[in-house]
Amino acid sequence: MLIDCSHNGQNIADRVASVLGEYGVLEKVFAVTLDNASSNVSAMRMLRPILSKYLGLEVPAEDPRHPESAVTTMFLHQRCACHIINLIVKEALDFLKPLIEVFRTAISFLNSSNQRIAAYKNYCIAAGFRPRKFQFDMDVRWNSTYLMLKTLFPHKDPFTTFIHANYPRVEDGELLLTEEHWTVAEKVFKFLELFYDATVALSGVYYPTSPLMLHYLVKIAIHLNNYANDIHLRDVIQPMVDKYNKYWRDIPLLYSFAFILDPRAKMKGFSKVLRKLMNLTSTDYSAYQVGTRARLTDVYNKYEEKFGAVRLRRTVPQNLSGKKRSAWDEIYDDDSNSSGGGTSSTSMLHSTLNLSRDTSATALLHAATSTGSNASKLVNYLDCDTVSQLDDSFDILRWWHEHKLTYPVLSIMAKDVLTVPVSTISSESTFSMTGRIIEERRRRLKPETVEMLTCIKDWELAEARLQHNVEDKELEEAFEELYLD
Repeated sequence: MLIDCSHNGQNIADRVASVLGEYGVLEKVFAVTLDNASSNVSAMRMLRPILSKYLGLEVPAEDPRHPESAVTTMFLHQRCACHIINLIVKEALDFLKPLIEVFRTAISFLNSSNQRIAAYKNYCIAAGFRPRKFQFDMDVRWNSTYLMLKTLFPHKDPFTTFIHANYPRVEDGELLLTEEHWTVAEKVFKFLELFYDATVALSGVYYPTSPLMLHYLVKIAIHLNNYANDIHLRDVIQPMVDKYNKYWRDIPLLYSFAFILDPRAKMKGFSKVLRKLMNLTSTDYSAYQVGTRARLTDVYNKYEEKFGAVRLRRTVPQNLSGKKRSAWDEIYDDDSNSSGGGTSSTSMLHSTLNLSRDTSATALLHAATSTGSNASKLVNYLDCDTVSQLDDSFDILRWWHEHKLTYPVLSIMAKDVLTVPVSTISSESTFSMTGRIIEERRRRLKPETVEMLTCIKDWELAEARLQHNVEDKELEEAFEELYLD
């Protein structure tokens, strides 16, 4: 359902409530992921009382000092992480594009003549390369700049040689493309690569994306820090850091909860992540760590009230050994001298307190008293040994399904938190299909027909497991499918 939330908000809120009630999901909404439009913030402010029924809470009056005061509103409105990545990279676009302007000039020169394209094709065949054309990037799409460079580098030698032989030299005899140009372009390409890979990973639909967020917060922070003194890119780093801090210095609780509910992390991994982010962003997260554990207990207690009747026979958790560390390298890269495994509740709380003297006394008291009978399973999970299977094949949802007898209530909570999408790209791509349904030859289709065709196409993609595409599959294909043979 697509709704314009920018006008007549109360009527829209009533319509949303009506539609959700019609489908029987009004009291089943856990989180809503939206882009960063200001109208969405206003709409969610009105929709919170309507959508905060899942855990049986009444949303208190809006308090500008504590806008997230109710437990359910921690998660209800999630900002699309891929849109935030886009905003971060856009801070650098105006500076990055001139660094690779010569490549646009070279591509324009090659594509401006059919005879020149044919000559380049013959040269590539003679030199043993598969001939292809090259596409320009677009000013409004930073990922098109990445894709332009990605398609150029495998053809560096034939492309450079052909341009040197055919492009007229300037008065001083300088070549259009030099090794220095390629060096700078490679640096820009590697700089953009992490943001592109993050966008692809966080837009996935066949695996939980919310537990990946803290990994990418660390990766991006390290990435920006590594380029802070680079002679070519240092001028763009600070604006990007400012945008990063605007949205992610205050870590959304959903990201922290999802990371903690990954059995490879728990409180041990969470503490390490916060220490790394504290060093990278110069932010004190000591109070946040204790507060997050206290809020996690609050939410767990609500699940106990709602699902406490679910009591199944306890089994012993399985301890798995891993193959490779992959994304966990940034988290556990300082564990080579440690003994491994988890820590006790007392030692973990002690290490938390050592982070800072400024930790809220109320939060500490809450954390210390949150180990009552209701939260015993939660404490047992948080402070027991972590799972050591750190390779990419680990299935978090399967692990929780296999351990639902051990953690009957916590497994329900984990399923809800882990399955919240952190990106709107997959849903947007579904509705973008209407642009291929409603076109010049089919402009009089009834709304019911358009809905039916859209659903059928999406169901076909789901059955073939083809819903997880890159940010813009058509954009990628525009750069890939340009071979001349």
